Amino acid sequence: MKILSVVGEEIKKFAWYLIGKKSEVKDLNHKDVLLAKTILDIHRKRIRSEFIFVPLFSLNPIHPINRESSLKTTAQRTEELIKHKSELIKEKNISREFLAAYMPSISWIKAVKEDDDSYITYEGNGRLAAMHQVFEPEDNMSVEIEVYHFKNNEKIIRRMNRVRRVNGLIP
Repeated sequence: MKILSVVGEEIKKFAWYLIGKKSEVKDLNHKDVLLAKTILDIHRKRIRSEFIFVPLFSLNPIHPINRESSLKTTAQRTEELIKHKSELIKEKNISREFLAAYMPSISWIKAVKEDDDSYITYEGNGRLAAMHQVFEPEDNMSVEIEVYHFKNNEKIIRRMNRVRRVNGLIP
């Protein structure tokens, strides 16, 4: 019974996630199909995940924030961060608890480690954009993220970078 309850909760979360994205459906294109396939592969092929703090400016988005609804939400999150900037700079960390309280979303910031100095985020890109707008590299901020691990990390990274390339984020 407990398994059914957990599965039911995950389905509910996913349904609410889709409902939240319904305003973006009219804007879907081939880039979104490639992104969706990549994210499905990430979830299908992961062997484990863990929560860790990483430097804010080591996080690179898988896609830009360029849709009206995403830009609006990012602006709201930016305002919220500005209100708490001085206390966050003192702490040097943006925890999951802070994100849940002041920048809530259906999921955590999720990423795959590209190399020792770089992670590619596939969830939480709007929150990441807000943080990049508010903080400078010199602030030395860290963010708590969920990092996914794979048997073949290189294959997933290649797929993620293909999405980044199609979105003009890398050459």
